Amino acid sequence: MGLFSRRKKQDDDVTPESAPAAAEVGSDAETVVSTPGIASASEPSGDAAAPVVNVSVQAFRGLGSPSGPAVAPPAETPEAGHDLIDPVEDETPIAPGQAQAPSGRPPLPLAPVDPPEQTESIPGMPDNALLRDALAQLGDDASQAELLGVLRQSLQGHLFLRVSGDAGEQIKEGKPLAIAVVNDGESSFMLAFSSAAAVRDSVQQGDEDPAETSAVVQPVQAVYQNVIDGPFAGLIIDNASEPHRVVFPSEILQKALEEADPTFAVKTLLAAPREADSEARVAEALTTARLWVAVSDVEGDGQYGVAEAHTADGSRYLQLFSHPLEVIALGRGDQPLPFTAEQIGGVLVQQPGMSGVLVDAAGPAIAVSREALAPVIALAPAE
Repeated sequence: MGLFSRRKKQDDDVTPESAPAAAEVGSDAETVVSTPGIASASEPSGDAAAPVVNVSVQAFRGLGSPSGPAVAPPAETPEAGHDLIDPVEDETPIAPGQAQAPSGRPPLPLAPVDPPEQTESIPGMPDNALLRDALAQLGDDASQAELLGVLRQSLQGHLFLRVSGDAGEQIKEGKPLAIAVVNDGESSFMLAFSSAAAVRDSVQQGDEDPAETSAVVQPVQAVYQNVIDGPFAGLIIDNASEPHRVVFPSEILQKALEEADPTFAVKTLLAAPREADSEARVAEALTTARLWVAVSDVEGDGQYGVAEAHTADGSRYLQLFSHPLEVIALGRGDQPLPFTAEQIGGVLVQQPGMSGVLVDAAGPAIAVSREALAPVIALAPAE
């Protein structure tokens, strides 16, 4: 049985309660709002200015081969990240080239190459559109792969927390926030939300006076750490949005954070609208971020190769990933292998014909040209 879980329908009647959070949310909380004023609003984002690479060929370059980067083969034990979900024998892995769903989106755990349009459920309160859109694809019987897609899309941006009372006053007085939780028997689950509208729906579904409820916006890594450090069995995201909600046990969140870059810098940039300087900003983030490549024993002879993406015009891009989940989401059976910025720079120096890197091919993705990668190339070890 996988570690991901979906709540049974008979569990839906549990009553939200207010309880102090396990750890204090700092006074640098980004935004605090009162729920009665929540209303829908949206604001179109600008056109994408960064180039998009259409991947047509998947290639692996052998270890020590002059045509590909040389890396040490992975350990016999799968690299961290493979035990986030248990194998599900009756599910067929989703290939990157699989047909799109009727909505025009690729099915979970994949996502469109470009990030979604940024929206605000109330003015000044940006939704976590990437997470919201992933949740919107969940059905009554979500698969492990679909839940994986939601988890990987949550590793960026922010979440809304529902607070009993005035969150602003609680922060000002230095008190722990009275975060809303759901009790299910002896287990407690913190509530978090992808949008202000989801907070509104949760308040309307419960018995608490909306006038006595507020919301606070926090970075997702801070929320996940709060769940891990506290007395919580897990986290429920968008509890009033069945079936478009999810429950993540604390051990899943802990594993996801352990394997993530502490700042979530790359994933957050990929979730933002593409601008003229997006390539440069991602390239700069790559110099310090925790990164991974996908490796596979293609021929079954113990010789591992590193995944590249090839375009129709023959351009080659080294595939990079911001988290092991990004590798697993492609459904190719590859193993994630940690790869430093210095190693990336070394590959680009050794491979002058390589056009750049493709980051998080499962989407949202971005191709960063060789020219923009100058800060990374500068880190290559001297020969």
